[in-house]
Amino acid sequence: MLNVQLILPNTEFTIEINGVLPKLSADLENEVERLWLAEQKLCGKAIFNGRIMSASTVSSVGIHGYIVEYRYWIAQRARPELFKDLQVRPVAVSGLFECLDGIVFGRRAASMTQDAGLWELVPSGGIDTSKINNENSTVRIDYLSQMLTELHQEIGITSSFVSSIRPFCLVDDVDAHVLDIGIAIKSPLSGDEVLRAHCQNATKEYDKLHIAIHTDASNFVQHKALPLVKVSEKIIQFYYEKCATTSEALIYGN
Repeated sequence: MLNVQLILPNTEFTIEINGVLPKLSADLENEVERLWLAEQKLCGKAIFNGRIMSASTVSSVGIHGYIVEYRYWIAQRARPELFKDLQVRPVAVSGLFECLDGIVFGRRAASMTQDAGLWELVPSGGIDTSKINNENSTVRIDYLSQMLTELHQEIGITSSFVSSIRPFCLVDDVDAHVLDIGIAIKSPLSGDEVLRAHCQNATKEYDKLHIAIHTDASNFVQHKALPLVKVSEKIIQFYYEKCATTSEALIYGN
């Protein structure tokens, strides 16, 4: 189940990190490692054990959390009942990028380990914790700058072509224990300019982009011509019901 709450305009919504996952029992650590090795074997390659942000407290004005190794999230995903002990709640950002011709979606490449072949709002990604070296002090994450970095890496568009950027909703996946911050990004570029930038500069995370044109709002939910990641579907629906300053909404183009 996905719950969505509005982030009010002009609210300073902050993300702060302090500390790491509390020490676990030896038995639980061994089970995490077993599940991690099983995931590597299933994927047929050594997947990278990076660091992610896990939320500890969530409110209407921000998220506070700590750093946890990616393998704990993989273990919890394999055995959801471990959430009682691990309490891993990853935090991610989902951009709703609007150019002159509509909203930009990307199809996740076949090489992606998660949701390959599905379409999602771009840019999207987890909170970057790679630059946090002192885990004993509170660090405020500049997630809007991270969003602009993702925009450049995933679509090939720099911040100089962004006219506005703001968070507008928080999506809580109650079953998967994942939090997504919906961020509205506007650009004066045309759809053709966006597609050209992606072809020339972007990474291969998305093998294709699609511009969804503005039209009757009800058609977006009912038509579903593209297989969408559930979080993206929820965010775009919420945006056009609660946040858009126009009566127009989306329908999938050809």
